Amino acid sequence: MSDNNLWYGYLEAGAKSSPVLMDRRLNTGDPKTLYLFNLNRGEILEYKREIIEPKLRELNAQEQAYTSELKSAFGKVRSGFIPRVGRASNIAEQGQLTETRAANDELDKDDDVLDSIIDSDEALGDEWEEEEA
Repeated sequence: MSDNNLWYGYLEAGAKSSPVLMDRRLNTGDPKTLYLFNLNRGEILEYKREIIEPKLRELNAQEQAYTSELKSAFGKVRSGFIPRVGRASNIAEQGQLTETRAANDELDKDDDVLDSIIDSDEALGDEWEEEEA
């Protein structure tokens, strides 16, 4: 994790104020939002830029002590975090059948029926030839 990609700051939001860390490599997929690790919440949250940017500032001299705590906590949370851009958005929920999958299942059933007919024809083999003669 390169410190060049990390920004340490403070979110001034009244009772919800918190030290925050921004990893510039995390992309929300929307230029109007950004991801910030919020130390008090212990999670990476997506914020609207127009709302959050005026409330962000650099850490002051007394708050510099938060830097190592932010980096450590962020590292733990980051390992399990999947940005929205990295998430698969068109995969059906488990248990749901998409139209394509349902169609493929029907084709598989048809293939199974054809395979069983072919197998039974092969098993009959000589009997068919005797009847034809």
